[in-house]
Amino acid sequence: MDTGSPGMVVAKGLVRYTGHALREELTRRRATHLAHVPVRTREVTSEWLTAALCAGHPGVAVASYDIQDVSSGTSSRWRATVTYNEAGTGLPTELFAKTSRSWTQRLLLGMADVLTGEPGFYPHIRPHLDIEAPHGYHGAVNPASGRSIALMEDVTATKAATFCTPQTPISRAEMEDLLTGMATWHGRYWDDAELDRHAFLRKTPETFVGNLAKFAGLKKRSLVGVQRARAVVPDAIVPLHEDLYQALFRALELAGRGPLTLLHGDSHIGNVYKTRDGRLGFGDWQVVMRGNWAYDVSYTIATGLSVQDRRDWERDLLVFYLERLAAAGGAVPDFESAWLAYRQQMLWAYFGWLLSIGRSAIQPKFQPDSISLGMLERASNAILDLDTLGAVKSAGARTTGNNGRNW
Repeated sequence: MDTGSPGMVVAKGLVRYTGHALREELTRRRATHLAHVPVRTREVTSEWLTAALCAGHPGVAVASYDIQDVSSGTSSRWRATVTYNEAGTGLPTELFAKTSRSWTQRLLLGMADVLTGEPGFYPHIRPHLDIEAPHGYHGAVNPASGRSIALMEDVTATKAATFCTPQTPISRAEMEDLLTGMATWHGRYWDDAELDRHAFLRKTPETFVGNLAKFAGLKKRSLVGVQRARAVVPDAIVPLHEDLYQALFRALELAGRGPLTLLHGDSHIGNVYKTRDGRLGFGDWQVVMRGNWAYDVSYTIATGLSVQDRRDWERDLLVFYLERLAAAGGAVPDFESAWLAYRQQMLWAYFGWLLSIGRSAIQPKFQPDSISLGMLERASNAILDLDTLGAVKSAGARTTGNNGRNW
């Protein structure tokens, strides 16, 4: 086997990450200063929390904390409540953390190049955006071991937030709220040189999905996913699978063409939360990247609305988004160009969820099957309604890469 082949790279990553995970179980080290990257609740200490939360506040220290595991999927999650000494008034007390604890998480996130996403987004990007999103307090990655942590605001505690699913009714006004926030970050970083300053923003939709295609077996897993989702996808989409798969990579190439902006990168409705005040915002910034605005917008509208509501509202919603984008500083395309880009970017909303439900035995379970099925019903209908295959083919042949064939 070629030492540079995807199989060999995965094997090397598997050996490295498994070795580190096993040693960590045996050594049971605890984090005591900021250079440490705790991934298990037992590794957290008052000393580490003080270093992470109290920098720039002389005399402040974490006095006590209560920490609990929450869930495990693509990342391991825990929440904590902390108290400070008397000097710590005003510092965050309700925390949420995402870590790469298991070797399967490290392998997938490492191979997909998203280990650094949230640890980079929260300190470097979030402070400059006036949007509804969690505030971040600390992020760190150890590339050798694959250990990572992003420590952020627990919006379920601070804002009584609840996360959405495909079963959550989303009104037109609520979708407009989401698109307003999206236009804000798209406009702020529209063709901005700052995108070049951060390594965690170098990937594009094409490189991100290309990594998954190679290392998570996207083509095979999507075929499995179609069979597992037959109850919810239209019959007409099944015979188009191979053509759609090839079109996906042409669409992703288009999503990497300028002008580029900051993308959430995983803007499906399951990463959206509602606050007690009725605001909608995005969490889970792990896949943050650079690319074309339509990649985010299409994914949000396709997964966020029922099939009929999308059909009824999507043109007006696109006009609404373009108006907000212009107000935020973006160079707005004309409607017909924007409509074509919107139609072209529906494919990842479909294939990403085929990968989720078509998972292999070693792949972390991203979401419950009920969530995947809800996403797939919406995305597959959008592809057919909007003739996404025809929209992508109208752009001509691919010019780079070899994941898709030329038409």
